[in-house]
Amino acid sequence: MLKTLDLSKFTPINCRVENGQRGEVFLICNREGGRLQIEGTPGNLADVDWKDAKYIVFDAVNHEDYVMGVTLQFWAKGNTGHQPNLTVVLGLFPKLKTRLSFPLEALNSQRMFLDRTPGKLKTVVFGNKVSMEEVDKLVIGTMEYFKDHKVEISNFHISDIEPDYPLPDVKLVDELGQLADREWPGKTKSMDELKIWLKEEAAKSDDTTFFGNRSRYGGWLKKRFDPTGYFRTEHDGKRWWLVDPDGYAFLSMGLDCVSPGVSGRVDGIRKLYKWLPDEDGTYKEAWSKGDRGEYFDFAIANLIRAFGRTWWDEWAKITRRRLIEWGFNTVGNWSSLKFIRYARLPYVWPLRDFPDTAKKVFRDFPDVFSREYRTNAERFAEQLKEFEADPYMVGYFLRNEPQWAFIHDLNIAEELLENEDELASKEVLIEFLSKRYDGDIEKFNKAWNINLGSFGELRKGIKRASRLSPKALEDLNEFSKEMIRAYVEIPSAACKKVDPCHMNLGMRYAYIANVSLLAGYENFDVFSINCYKISPYEDIEQIGKITGMPVIIGEFHHGALDRGLPATGIRGVTTQRERGRAYRYYMETAATSAYFVGAHHFTLNDQAALGRFDGENFQIGCVDICQRPYYEFIEGIVQTNRILYEVADGRQKNYDRMPEEIPRVGF
Repeated sequence: MLKTLDLSKFTPINCRVENGQRGEVFLICNREGGRLQIEGTPGNLADVDWKDAKYIVFDAVNHEDYVMGVTLQFWAKGNTGHQPNLTVVLGLFPKLKTRLSFPLEALNSQRMFLDRTPGKLKTVVFGNKVSMEEVDKLVIGTMEYFKDHKVEISNFHISDIEPDYPLPDVKLVDELGQLADREWPGKTKSMDELKIWLKEEAAKSDDTTFFGNRSRYGGWLKKRFDPTGYFRTEHDGKRWWLVDPDGYAFLSMGLDCVSPGVSGRVDGIRKLYKWLPDEDGTYKEAWSKGDRGEYFDFAIANLIRAFGRTWWDEWAKITRRRLIEWGFNTVGNWSSLKFIRYARLPYVWPLRDFPDTAKKVFRDFPDVFSREYRTNAERFAEQLKEFEADPYMVGYFLRNEPQWAFIHDLNIAEELLENEDELASKEVLIEFLSKRYDGDIEKFNKAWNINLGSFGELRKGIKRASRLSPKALEDLNEFSKEMIRAYVEIPSAACKKVDPCHMNLGMRYAYIANVSLLAGYENFDVFSINCYKISPYEDIEQIGKITGMPVIIGEFHHGALDRGLPATGIRGVTTQRERGRAYRYYMETAATSAYFVGAHHFTLNDQAALGRFDGENFQIGCVDICQRPYYEFIEGIVQTNRILYEVADGRQKNYDRMPEEIPRVGF
């Protein structure tokens, strides 16, 4: 089944439409993003019956020089607002004709990140579930961009089978892993230049120490507390501090993903690379395979070119020296354990395989009241034995950015009630509601504006129960907090039993979508979020004032478009110098909060030119694919890392010049 949708029936908004000679449509969009919109009736849009449709399919060309986010948006009948029920963003590489598809089953919002297909970058699903049987408005368009922009759409149709994904015969990436068709200051021109540069870096002395007023762990010699031999927290009467094992005040200035590698996806897109070596030859260590695909790492290949068999040792020596010279005192998440052991620097560690259950409540939220969850939590905690008695370990993160927690209006208890699986958590919910209404089903029915014969009938599932009445919403909100508290408390308790010495640094929530995410905070030693903003000050203050706890930022970055890659990442600024100013503004405004105890920049390396496992190809590193630092950026890092303790202690004014920001570029 293939049914073409006539784009001439769609209404243009914030864009001008030009028709091509072969049926293609060009959208010339303003900075806010343009779109084509069609309204109809559920099951029938653009005069097409969607009954058997399983995929939306179209070909697209991004006519700009930088990555663009193409959007599909869905409104359910009755939604008369400006915000869709669900939005899908698909990353589109510059100038490359790409076939994009969206599986309509993903409208259930159970998966936030969809698989890559050849040519496409990242795909993200935002919002709550919706069904095509409810949808009466569909939009195809573009995200906000940093300038007016042009995108080409053709072959727009629905189908009952997944399409193939043809690609043009072009070479986008050179032998060093750089984009082949563009130039920029600092681009490495040849293999000889690469080798000379790296050998000069390796020849520099690695006898490096922290700044003069720092302890051996990178703590601050001007403020001391009682030493315990491990990292801990302390409030000095004015603000929170971390405390290093020798008792010195410590703010965690970290760098994530300290590894030599920048693995790039190659399966399905090999033809886009000028050079890929044999998988079993000299560059064997640069190849890898995983559940999500096949990868080649040009960063490792470049190190092998310069140093041969000793490439890892030379990289580690260079990188340790740089971290200390740049003022970083913490090796952040997803870093090489081999490097951590070599460097003997403070570090944080992400625990693997957060406890799961065979049946989920929603997305990755497990059946938290089941015996299975408790058993898996105990097994999960065992991995901490590997870090026993290690004074360099600042603490551990339980996990990173739970996908269920991205949805702003999510009520996890409502999702539980709707789920028709047999779940231990649903039995606990039924017991909770029965006790709340004294076992009186009529009392419950009146409060919820429903008609059930018994509490047991709740096992059948109720859709969107929070909308039944204000009391239903109140009850479900309350039980949502109990579910999240159990989600946090059970693995936290298991971890403390195995490792009572190291700090529990929390979940690294992407953001606090609603205050229920704070449930269970008392199990953490430090509350963590990832915060992609110009300043995290307000977020830190919000969490700190509610919980009274110290707060650490697990991730942040600001990318720019003046160097090799076509995407800024989640936050964008104009230049590398502005990246340095953005780092200064972010860290120093954060340090004015009494709850702030550290932040970790994401990442050491730029991402791969044609995308990592999920498609991100962001210019967010301290170094490029050839290990060249972005010196204008590094200058800002060093300036702030040198004085951050004084800013936090109120002895020096914070940097207050906001950077020149642009809308994010990249997906």
